[in-house]
Amino acid sequence: MMRKRRTREETRELLLDAAVRVVLARSNGDLDGSTNPLAGVRITDALEEVNRLLHDRDPSAPQMTTGAAYNIWPSQEEFQQALLDKILLDAATPEIDRVKAELDSGLHQGLDWRELVTRCFGVDFEVSYEEPTMFLMIGMTALAPPQRLSTMNKESNERYLAETGAILQRILEHGGRRMAPGLTVDDLVWAIEAIESGYMLRRRAEVDVTDRKINGHTVVQSAILAVVEDFTVDAGA
Repeated sequence: MMRKRRTREETRELLLDAAVRVVLARSNGDLDGSTNPLAGVRITDALEEVNRLLHDRDPSAPQMTTGAAYNIWPSQEEFQQALLDKILLDAATPEIDRVKAELDSGLHQGLDWRELVTRCFGVDFEVSYEEPTMFLMIGMTALAPPQRLSTMNKESNERYLAETGAILQRILEHGGRRMAPGLTVDDLVWAIEAIESGYMLRRRAEVDVTDRKINGHTVVQSAILAVVEDFTVDAGA
């Protein structure tokens, strides 16, 4: 039986997925690596990982060649830029459908807007923490040259603002709230991201810190609710 030939895009995604696995293994301490694991991942590393996976699936499968990889990225710099872009996009809105489902369920139950905030962003925090590329995104953003951040992170930022902003808008409309004068929904999105990112890093070092409860909500949920309350006002005011 003739094997279906992979398209250029399929080859590209296969290599990038493999490269992410290599980065994650190195950042988790499974392999020797530098402080910045992305810097040490070469096209040949991704190719080796792809071929290992292909062989595991089918020992008779033809191996991917270096030519196929270098046909997509002629240079190591282009490959690493594509890898960074993938990591940023993967971490932008992980499992966003689970957060939307939580919102839909809460609206159907007629929950108070405050409860919607704590439920939705409680889920958002957990799925973000579970996303393997999230800590890579935080680390890579911290290590990347500041002058490159605004351009390389543009698509992932736009996706994050659009998805998270839409969830917040629905909650605020349900609760009869609007943004306080001088503030936008984007301001609120970034404030929530700052809280979640900070607690994710702290949780990695101190697991129990995010389990502490205030009035039935975790400290993360309570902190996010506090900023939503502070950044918004009654729509009728």
